[in-house]
Amino acid sequence: MRSVLQGAKALCVVAVLGCGGAKDSTSARFTAPEMSRAEEGSSSAGAQVTGDIAILLPGFDNALEQYSVSAIRHRDGSVSGELEEKSEQQGGQHIHARLVCVTVTGNSARLAARLEKSNVPFGPVGSYVVWSVIDNGNGKAHPDQTTDIFFGATEANAEFHCATGFNLAPYFNSVRGNLEVGTDRDDDR
Repeated sequence: MRSVLQGAKALCVVAVLGCGGAKDSTSARFTAPEMSRAEEGSSSAGAQVTGDIAILLPGFDNALEQYSVSAIRHRDGSVSGELEEKSEQQGGQHIHARLVCVTVTGNSARLAARLEKSNVPFGPVGSYVVWSVIDNGNGKAHPDQTTDIFFGATEANAEFHCATGFNLAPYFNSVRGNLEVGTDRDDDR
């Protein structure tokens, strides 16, 4: 049953992402954010998301999903970094991906990565994943949050997510780990 649900989830991501993120009145999961690019206040250079996080996915029998991420957008606009994710979904998923973009707005970030290794049938090598995070500090009272990692994106979808964003809600509270979201560090990286 989980295989069917996960496959349906991947198909929904592909279908919605393939439509360019247009609002769909029947789905609150993948609607474009309400803010415009001018309002978002994101930094065009010097953004970063680093750390690791673990969440439980209630839609998949509380499967544990954990990942480590290092995403750095350098002052020259280039992006470097990696994503390593393991999940108990479907008996064990594992991916490794190279970051392609990251956009930071305040304490939140939108990220996308290109898969380099994957044992996920609906996430083949060469495809893209997208997700969003919120850095709520370093406390148990307000844990960091992340969306699930969504498979099936194209390069254009990945760039759209970083530039404008898909509403990938819900966000899940971290059960352990810490993410740090920041902008405009003073070093040259």
